[in-house]
Amino acid sequence: MKMSATWEDDGYLDIKELEDQIVEFVDKSELEEMLRIQLEEVEMLKSMFSNPGEFEIYDHSVITDINDFVEGKCKVLPPRFDFTVNLALDEKKLEVCVNLPLNYPADEPDIFVRNDSLSRTQQHALNGDLAKYIASLNKGEICIYPAVAWLQENALSYFISQVKSHKSSITTKITDSNKQFSRYWIYSHHIYSKIKRRCIMDLAQEYNVTGFCLPGRPGIICVEGWGLDCHEWWQRIRCMNWKKIVCKKKEEEQIKKEATMESLRKFTGFEEISFDGGKNKMRESHMDMGEFYKYLSDHECGYVFREYFGVDGKVGAPVQ
Repeated sequence: MKMSATWEDDGYLDIKELEDQIVEFVDKSELEEMLRIQLEEVEMLKSMFSNPGEFEIYDHSVITDINDFVEGKCKVLPPRFDFTVNLALDEKKLEVCVNLPLNYPADEPDIFVRNDSLSRTQQHALNGDLAKYIASLNKGEICIYPAVAWLQENALSYFISQVKSHKSSITTKITDSNKQFSRYWIYSHHIYSKIKRRCIMDLAQEYNVTGFCLPGRPGIICVEGWGLDCHEWWQRIRCMNWKKIVCKKKEEEQIKKEATMESLRKFTGFEEISFDGGKNKMRESHMDMGEFYKYLSDHECGYVFREYFGVDGKVGAPVQ
């Protein structure tokens, strides 16, 4: 059986850009001011959500790194803030995952709201409406607490929203005799955020798609499975706040039996992979291109390397 393929982006990755441009030019004084605002807002949130478990910072050393940069003790750009605000609304609990770009509040934050009892549709609607609310606020002003306050006022209504018609349409599609297998090849300008990486992994499990996520700059993702599952996973991911993310290629095939679909998978499970040559674990490190090509080839997917990077793949020598 032959799968059809559709390419959806006409540009190749500039390898020189990948190697030479680690960070974009940002006025240092403006960046320092934005980081000071971030530190102040985080302290404010910590005081407002001071009960055990309400406010969680993934890596407390980030505060030290940002302070050192602001005070001129370090010239290396600090990592981004990643933290979670855990809200209790009546008997419902919301996990509000936040990632602050270095340019926040000039740039919008990444915020993703989770609750295991929300359906896919409800969670998608909640996050979409929250994003619209944040976009409506005055640009350049802090917005984490306003976003949390909006959730405190509005989130409960999403738990009781009716989704019967949506479920009915999904059931009709899934039970169709001609089912579709899909494989999506996705390119992102970068994937560093721990929140996004966690969401990518969690949603892959939720939608039962297999494949991989390669964080860094660029970020590359492959997902495969039932066409509807891939489509919904992609809709959830692309609605997050990205500098650039595109589906470079879709491979699709009509099938009738689940056993046939499983035989079409190139990957077993969904994993986060890394090929930095073992040099370091800093966020600025770049992948070992030869090892990545070998990984693709081992999964019978070496053909996509040229489409991503514009050159033929080559397995490099082992890193000493």
